[in-house]
Amino acid sequence: MFHIESNSPQHLKVGKAGEDIACKYLKNKGYKIIERNFRRKWGEIDIVCLKKNNNGSIWNKIANNVLVVLQGTNYNRQNLNIDLCDDPQEASNNKLIFVEVKTLKEGSGLSPEDNLTYSKQKKLIRTCKLYVSNNPTYADYDWQIDVILININSDLKKAKIKHMESAIY
Repeated sequence: MFHIESNSPQHLKVGKAGEDIACKYLKNKGYKIIERNFRRKWGEIDIVCLKKNNNGSIWNKIANNVLVVLQGTNYNRQNLNIDLCDDPQEASNNKLIFVEVKTLKEGSGLSPEDNLTYSKQKKLIRTCKLYVSNNPTYADYDWQIDVILININSDLKKAKIKHMESAIY
C-alpha cells in the first residue's frame, strides 16, 4: 500500500485521497481490487482490479439452462457430469481492469483529464502489458484501461467522480 507522510507535498496527498475514493467507488460497483500502485521505472498503474463480465460464457448459460430444465428430477450436476468450474472459457467471465486515477481540487482552473497526456498514456499501456506478461494468472483475461476523474471539494468534503471505461487503448 502507498503511504503518504504528513509532511508530503500537497499534490501527493490529493492523489492518494483520489485513489482511496476511486477504490471505494470501484468496490461499491462490484470490482475486486487486486493491487494498487504497481510501479516500474517508466510508469505506474494506480489500481488493478477484476470485473465480472455480466454476460458470462455460453457454456455457463447452457449448463444453467440444463439444470433448470432438470430441476425436480433424479438428475443433478454430478450425475450429468456438468462442472461449471471447468468451463473452458472461465477467463472470459472476468475482465482485468487497469485504472488510472486523475484527481484535482475543485477551483484549480484545470480538469483532471488535462493531466492525462499522450506520453502518460503510452507509458501506461506499456506498464499494463508488462503486468499481464508478468502475471500468468491473467494471461487469458481480456483487459482494458479505465480512467477515473475526481474533483475534490475539501470544504464540503465531497468529490465528483467520472468513470470512463476503456478510455485508453
